[in-house]
Amino acid sequence: MYILLNTCSLDIDPMIPYFTSSIVGFIKVGIPVLLIFFGMLDLGKAVMAKEEKEMKENQGKFVKRCISAVLVFFVVAIVSFIFSTLSRASDESGSDSFDGKQVSACINCFINNENCKN
Repeated sequence: MYILLNTCSLDIDPMIPYFTSSIVGFIKVGIPVLLIFFGMLDLGKAVMAKEEKEMKENQGKFVKRCISAVLVFFVVAIVSFIFSTLSRASDESGSDSFDGKQVSACINCFINNENCKN
């Protein structure tokens, strides 16, 4: 059963915004948690290691995974910011073929599963 999403003017299955928002939620929360967990395992290996070289390698892995976790966490926020900035810029340009508010609502629907007026 396909319905028209009023915010996006798209004729799609309503499960698609739910599915994409679930994926985005996992990307925002699940992946950083997993990266930090595996980083803690690396740090545990570094503590248990008797060799100085192996300790430094595992500490380096931990730092890289923590930095990766922070970057992954902010990717969705950065992408949302870029799209909202582009939609505001298009509204200011006065383009009739492109409605920035509609694009922002559609992005919010697919990322946060909010305001998806079915």
